[in-house]
Amino acid sequence: MCTALCSYGNFHLFGRTLDIEGSYGESVVITPRGFDMTFIHEGRRSTHLAMLGIAIVKGGIPLYYDAVNEAGLAMAGLNFPISCVYSDKKPDMKNVSSFELIPWVLFQCKSTAEAIRLLSNTNITNDSFSDSLPASPLHWIISDSTSSAVVESVSGGIRIYENPLGVLTNEPPFPYHEANICNFLQLGSHTPNNNLCPDINLTLYSRGLGAVGLPGDYSSQSRFVRAVFSESHTARENDEIESVCRFFHIMDTVSVPLGAVKTSEGKNVFTLYTSCASTKTKTYYFTTYSSRHIKAVRLVPEAFDLRGLSVFPMAQDREIHQINF
Repeated sequence: MCTALCSYGNFHLFGRTLDIEGSYGESVVITPRGFDMTFIHEGRRSTHLAMLGIAIVKGGIPLYYDAVNEAGLAMAGLNFPISCVYSDKKPDMKNVSSFELIPWVLFQCKSTAEAIRLLSNTNITNDSFSDSLPASPLHWIISDSTSSAVVESVSGGIRIYENPLGVLTNEPPFPYHEANICNFLQLGSHTPNNNLCPDINLTLYSRGLGAVGLPGDYSSQSRFVRAVFSESHTARENDEIESVCRFFHIMDTVSVPLGAVKTSEGKNVFTLYTSCASTKTKTYYFTTYSSRHIKAVRLVPEAFDLRGLSVFPMAQDREIHQINF
Protein backbone atom coordinates (compact mmCIF):
# COMPACT_ATOMS: atom_id res chain seq x y z
CA MET A 1 0.00 0.00 0.00
CA CYS A 2 1.53 3.28 -1.14
CA THR A 3 0.49 6.55 -2.73
CA ALA A 4 2.67 8.73 -4.98
CA LEU A 5 1.96 12.31 -6.01
CA CYS A 6 3.38 14.82 -8.50
CA SER A 7 2.45 18.38 -7.56
CA TYR A 8 2.76 21.00 -10.30
CA GLY A 9 2.61 24.74 -9.80
CA ASN A 10 5.13 27.27 -8.55
CA PHE A 11 7.27 24.32 -7.45
CA HIS A 12 7.40 20.80 -8.84
CA LEU A 13 7.22 18.44 -5.89
CA PHE A 14 7.29 14.65 -6.08
CA GLY A 15 6.80 12.22 -3.24
CA ARG A 16 5.10 9.20 -1.82
CA THR A 17 4.00 7.33 1.25
CA LEU A 18 5.53 3.93 1.95
CA ASP A 19 2.86 1.83 3.64
CA ILE A 20 4.35 -1.40 4.92
CA GLU A 21 4.54 -3.78 7.88
CA GLY A 22 7.96 -2.69 9.11
CA SER A 23 11.30 -1.13 8.31
CA TYR A 24 14.06 -2.76 6.25
CA GLY A 25 16.62 -0.21 7.41
CA GLU A 26 15.86 2.60 4.96
CA SER A 27 18.12 5.64 4.70
CA VAL A 28 18.32 8.76 2.59
CA VAL A 29 21.08 7.95 0.10
CA ILE A 30 23.02 10.15 -2.32
CA THR A 31 24.56 8.32 -5.25
CA PRO A 32 27.24 10.58 -6.78
CA ARG A 33 28.15 10.86 -10.44
CA GLY A 34 31.17 8.62 -10.10
CA PHE A 35 29.62 5.77 -8.12
CA ASP A 36 30.57 2.51 -9.77
CA MET A 37 27.51 0.31 -10.30
CA THR A 38 27.31 -2.90 -12.32
CA PHE A 39 23.93 -3.88 -13.76
CA ILE A 40 23.21 -7.61 -14.03
CA HIS A 41 22.78 -7.63 -17.81
CA GLU A 42 23.88 -4.15 -18.91
CA GLY A 43 27.32 -4.04 -17.36
CA ARG A 44 29.22 -1.39 -15.48
CA ARG A 45 28.38 2.31 -15.26
CA SER A 46 30.89 4.52 -13.51
CA THR A 47 29.81 7.90 -14.91
CA HIS A 48 26.20 9.06 -14.73
CA LEU A 49 23.84 11.64 -13.24
CA ALA A 50 23.85 11.96 -9.45
CA MET A 51 20.68 11.03 -7.56
CA LEU A 52 19.14 11.32 -4.12
CA GLY A 53 16.36 9.30 -2.51
CA ILE A 54 15.34 6.68 -0.01
CA ALA A 55 16.95 3.26 -0.31
CA ILE A 56 18.29 0.32 1.58
CA VAL A 57 21.96 -0.40 0.95
CA LYS A 58 22.88 -4.05 0.56
CA GLY A 59 26.43 -5.14 -0.27
CA GLY A 60 27.27 -1.54 -1.12
CA ILE A 61 24.41 -1.32 -3.66
CA PRO A 62 21.55 1.17 -3.13
CA LEU A 63 18.11 -0.35 -3.66
CA TYR A 64 15.96 2.72 -4.20
CA TYR A 65 12.28 3.03 -3.32
CA ASP A 66 12.05 6.54 -4.78
CA ALA A 67 14.53 9.20 -5.88
CA VAL A 68 15.23 12.39 -7.82
CA ASN A 69 18.30 13.04 -9.97
CA GLU A 70 20.34 16.20 -10.47
CA ALA A 71 18.35 17.07 -13.60
CA GLY A 72 15.07 17.11 -11.66
CA LEU A 73 13.64 13.80 -12.90
CA ALA A 74 11.95 11.78 -10.16
CA MET A 75 10.77 8.18 -9.95
CA ALA A 76 9.12 5.82 -7.43
CA GLY A 77 8.11 2.16 -7.36
CA LEU A 78 4.81 1.03 -5.83
CA ASN A 79 3.40 -2.41 -5.08
CA PHE A 80 1.78 -4.14 -8.07
CA PRO A 81 1.51 -7.79 -7.00
CA ILE A 82 -1.35 -9.16 -9.14
CA SER A 83 -0.78 -7.74 -12.62
CA CYS A 84 3.02 -7.51 -12.56
CA VAL A 85 4.86 -9.89 -14.90
CA TYR A 86 8.64 -9.80 -15.33
CA SER A 87 10.46 -11.71 -18.06
CA ASP A 88 13.62 -13.62 -18.80
CA LYS A 89 16.33 -11.75 -20.65
CA LYS A 90 15.23 -10.76 -24.17
CA PRO A 91 17.44 -10.24 -27.22
CA ASP A 92 17.60 -6.84 -28.91
CA MET A 93 16.42 -5.08 -25.74
CA LYS A 94 18.03 -3.50 -22.71
CA ASN A 95 17.52 -5.95 -19.84
CA VAL A 96 17.21 -4.49 -16.35
CA SER A 97 15.93 -6.05 -13.14
CA SER A 98 13.20 -4.38 -11.10
CA PHE A 99 15.58 -3.38 -8.30
CA GLU A 100 17.88 -1.71 -10.85
CA LEU A 101 15.20 0.19 -12.73
CA ILE A 102 15.23 3.48 -10.78
CA PRO A 103 19.00 4.03 -11.14
CA TRP A 104 18.83 2.73 -14.73
CA VAL A 105 16.46 5.57 -15.59
CA LEU A 106 17.77 8.31 -13.31
CA PHE A 107 21.41 7.70 -14.20
CA GLN A 108 20.66 8.49 -17.87
CA CYS A 109 17.50 10.56 -18.30
CA LYS A 110 16.78 14.24 -17.71
CA SER A 111 13.08 14.30 -18.58
CA THR A 112 9.96 12.16 -18.63
CA ALA A 113 10.16 12.05 -22.42
CA GLU A 114 13.72 10.71 -22.31
CA ALA A 115 12.67 8.10 -19.75
CA ILE A 116 9.80 6.95 -21.97
CA ARG A 117 12.15 6.53 -24.94
CA LEU A 118 14.61 4.55 -22.83
CA LEU A 119 11.95 2.31 -21.31
CA SER A 120 10.29 1.64 -24.65
CA ASN A 121 13.26 -0.61 -25.43
CA THR A 122 13.78 -1.95 -21.90
CA ASN A 123 12.76 -5.37 -20.65
CA ILE A 124 12.27 -5.69 -16.89
CA THR A 125 13.73 -9.04 -15.92
CA ASN A 126 12.71 -11.47 -13.19
CA ASP A 127 16.15 -11.47 -11.53
CA SER A 128 16.21 -11.31 -7.74
CA PHE A 129 18.77 -9.32 -5.81
CA SER A 130 19.42 -12.29 -3.54
CA ASP A 131 17.68 -15.34 -2.10
CA SER A 132 16.42 -13.22 0.78
CA LEU A 133 15.40 -10.31 -1.49
CA PRO A 134 13.38 -11.68 -4.41
CA ALA A 135 12.14 -9.42 -7.19
CA SER A 136 9.41 -7.11 -5.87
CA PRO A 137 6.29 -6.80 -8.06
CA LEU A 138 6.14 -3.08 -8.80
CA HIS A 139 4.89 -0.44 -11.17
CA TRP A 140 6.52 2.98 -11.39
CA ILE A 141 5.65 6.64 -11.67
CA ILE A 142 8.08 9.03 -13.35
CA SER A 143 7.86 12.82 -13.29
CA ASP A 144 9.66 15.96 -14.38
CA SER A 145 8.54 19.58 -13.98
CA THR A 146 5.97 19.37 -16.79
CA SER A 147 4.75 15.79 -17.19
CA SER A 148 4.32 12.39 -15.58
CA ALA A 149 4.10 8.79 -16.79
CA VAL A 150 3.34 5.34 -15.38
CA VAL A 151 5.32 2.24 -16.32
CA GLU A 152 3.85 -1.25 -15.88
CA SER A 153 5.33 -4.62 -16.81
CA VAL A 154 2.39 -6.95 -17.48
CA SER A 155 1.68 -10.14 -19.41
CA GLY A 156 1.76 -8.29 -22.72
CA GLY A 157 5.06 -6.56 -21.98
CA ILE A 158 5.93 -3.02 -20.95
CA ARG A 159 3.05 -0.55 -20.92
CA ILE A 160 3.74 3.18 -20.56
CA TYR A 161 0.92 5.63 -19.88
CA GLU A 162 0.86 9.41 -19.79
CA ASN A 163 -0.36 10.45 -16.36
CA PRO A 164 -1.88 13.94 -16.35
CA LEU A 165 -3.39 13.27 -12.91
CA GLY A 166 0.08 12.92 -11.38
CA VAL A 167 -1.05 10.22 -8.91
CA LEU A 168 -0.34 6.53 -8.54
CA THR A 169 -1.33 3.95 -5.93
CA ASN A 170 -1.23 0.13 -6.13
CA GLU A 171 -3.31 -2.44 -7.97
CA PRO A 172 -5.40 -2.33 -10.18
CA PRO A 173 -3.42 -1.19 -13.25
CA PHE A 174 -3.32 2.52 -14.03
CA PRO A 175 -6.01 2.49 -16.77
CA TYR A 176 -8.53 1.34 -14.14
CA HIS A 177 -7.67 4.24 -11.81
CA GLU A 178 -7.85 6.71 -14.68
CA ALA A 179 -11.33 5.45 -15.62
CA ASN A 180 -12.55 5.21 -12.02
CA ILE A 181 -11.82 8.88 -11.33
CA CYS A 182 -14.71 9.72 -13.68
CA ASN A 183 -17.11 8.42 -11.01
CA PHE A 184 -16.23 11.43 -8.84
CA LEU A 185 -16.50 14.36 -11.24
CA GLN A 186 -19.20 15.93 -9.09
CA LEU A 187 -16.87 16.46 -6.11
CA GLY A 188 -15.57 19.92 -5.30
CA SER A 189 -14.59 22.30 -2.53
CA HIS A 190 -17.43 24.80 -3.09
CA THR A 191 -20.92 24.70 -1.61
CA PRO A 192 -22.95 22.46 -3.95
CA ASN A 193 -25.98 23.59 -5.92
CA ASN A 194 -29.34 22.10 -5.04
CA ASN A 195 -29.94 20.04 -8.16
CA LEU A 196 -32.04 17.48 -6.27
CA CYS A 197 -35.05 19.70 -5.63
CA PRO A 198 -34.18 23.22 -6.85
CA ASP A 199 -37.63 24.66 -6.08
CA ILE A 200 -37.21 23.96 -2.37
CA ASN A 201 -35.10 26.27 -0.21
CA LEU A 202 -32.90 23.90 1.77
CA THR A 203 -30.70 25.04 4.64
CA LEU A 204 -27.15 23.75 4.40
CA TYR A 205 -26.12 22.42 7.79
CA SER A 206 -22.34 22.22 7.22
CA ARG A 207 -19.40 23.33 5.15
CA GLY A 208 -17.65 20.74 3.01
CA LEU A 209 -20.78 19.27 1.44
CA GLY A 210 -19.20 19.57 -1.99
CA ALA A 211 -16.97 16.63 -1.10
CA VAL A 212 -19.76 14.29 0.03
CA GLY A 213 -19.01 10.96 -1.62
CA LEU A 214 -15.24 11.29 -1.39
CA PRO A 215 -14.15 7.75 -0.40
CA GLY A 216 -12.48 7.50 2.99
CA ASP A 217 -11.21 3.93 3.11
CA TYR A 218 -7.61 2.78 2.63
CA SER A 219 -8.06 0.81 -0.60
CA SER A 220 -5.81 1.77 -3.49
CA GLN A 221 -8.67 3.07 -5.60
CA SER A 222 -9.96 5.28 -2.77
CA ARG A 223 -6.52 6.65 -1.93
CA PHE A 224 -6.06 7.47 -5.61
CA VAL A 225 -9.28 9.52 -5.66
CA ARG A 226 -8.46 11.31 -2.39
CA ALA A 227 -5.00 12.27 -3.61
CA VAL A 228 -6.40 13.65 -6.88
CA PHE A 229 -9.08 15.58 -4.99
CA SER A 230 -6.70 17.04 -2.42
CA GLU A 231 -4.11 18.04 -5.01
CA SER A 232 -6.80 19.73 -7.09
CA HIS A 233 -8.57 21.55 -4.25
CA THR A 234 -5.93 22.85 -1.86
CA ALA A 235 -4.53 26.37 -2.03
CA ARG A 236 -1.10 26.71 -3.62
CA GLU A 237 1.70 28.63 -1.96
CA ASN A 238 4.41 30.93 -3.27
CA ASP A 239 7.58 29.58 -1.70
CA GLU A 240 9.12 26.14 -1.42
CA ILE A 241 8.71 25.63 2.32
CA GLU A 242 5.01 26.51 2.27
CA SER A 243 4.56 24.31 -0.80
CA VAL A 244 6.29 21.41 0.95
CA CYS A 245 4.02 21.84 3.98
CA ARG A 246 1.01 21.78 1.65
CA PHE A 247 2.34 18.59 0.05
CA PHE A 248 2.64 16.82 3.41
CA HIS A 249 -0.89 17.89 4.36
CA ILE A 250 -2.16 16.33 1.13
CA MET A 251 -0.29 13.11 1.87
CA ASP A 252 -1.82 13.05 5.35
CA THR A 253 -5.15 12.32 3.66
CA VAL A 254 -3.80 8.97 2.39
CA SER A 255 -1.47 7.97 5.23
CA VAL A 256 -2.27 4.81 7.19
CA PRO A 257 -2.26 4.78 11.00
CA LEU A 258 -0.84 1.70 12.70
CA GLY A 259 -3.55 -0.96 13.01
CA ALA A 260 -6.04 0.56 10.55
CA VAL A 261 -5.01 -2.01 7.92
CA LYS A 262 -3.81 -5.56 8.54
CA THR A 263 -2.29 -8.16 6.25
CA SER A 264 -3.85 -11.60 5.80
CA GLU A 265 -1.36 -12.79 8.44
CA GLY A 266 -2.62 -10.17 10.90
CA LYS A 267 0.39 -7.85 10.67
CA ASN A 268 -0.20 -4.11 11.00
CA VAL A 269 0.39 -1.96 7.92
CA PHE A 270 1.31 1.68 8.48
CA THR A 271 2.91 4.64 6.72
CA LEU A 272 6.57 4.11 7.52
CA TYR A 273 7.61 7.36 5.85
CA THR A 274 6.34 10.14 3.63
CA SER A 275 8.70 11.84 1.20
CA CYS A 276 8.60 15.05 -0.81
CA ALA A 277 11.34 15.96 -3.27
CA SER A 278 11.75 19.43 -4.71
CA THR A 279 13.04 18.87 -8.22
CA LYS A 280 14.07 22.54 -8.42
CA THR A 281 16.38 22.67 -5.41
CA LYS A 282 17.10 18.89 -5.37
CA THR A 283 16.04 18.77 -1.72
CA TYR A 284 14.57 15.60 -0.26
CA TYR A 285 12.11 16.21 2.57
CA PHE A 286 10.69 13.39 4.67
CA THR A 287 8.78 12.49 7.80
CA THR A 288 8.52 9.13 9.56
CA TYR A 289 5.66 7.48 11.39
CA SER A 290 7.01 8.37 14.81
CA SER A 291 8.46 11.78 13.90
CA ARG A 292 6.26 14.38 12.25
CA HIS A 293 9.13 16.86 12.15
CA ILE A 294 10.10 17.44 8.50
CA LYS A 295 13.74 16.66 7.82
CA ALA A 296 15.65 17.52 4.66
CA VAL A 297 18.71 16.34 2.73
CA ARG A 298 19.94 18.28 -0.32
CA LEU A 299 21.85 17.06 -3.34
CA VAL A 300 24.60 19.63 -2.84
CA PRO A 301 27.21 20.19 -5.59
CA GLU A 302 29.99 18.98 -3.30
CA ALA A 303 28.40 15.52 -3.35
CA PHE A 304 28.44 15.21 -7.14
CA ASP A 305 32.08 14.24 -7.44
CA LEU A 306 32.37 11.86 -4.50
CA ARG A 307 33.05 8.22 -5.27
CA GLY A 308 31.05 6.53 -2.53
CA LEU A 309 27.48 6.68 -1.31
CA SER A 310 26.41 9.29 1.26
CA VAL A 311 23.99 7.63 3.68
CA PHE A 312 21.78 9.52 6.14
CA PRO A 313 19.78 7.31 8.55
CA MET A 314 16.08 8.06 8.92
CA ALA A 315 15.65 8.63 12.65
CA GLN A 316 12.54 6.84 13.93
CA ASP A 317 12.70 8.40 17.41
CA ARG A 318 9.56 10.06 18.70
CA GLU A 319 9.93 13.82 18.68
CA ILE A 320 7.73 16.08 20.80
CA HIS A 321 8.62 19.70 21.49
CA GLN A 322 7.83 20.21 25.17
CA ILE A 323 6.80 23.82 25.65
CA ASN A 324 6.22 24.20 29.40
CA PHE A 325 7.64 21.05 30.96
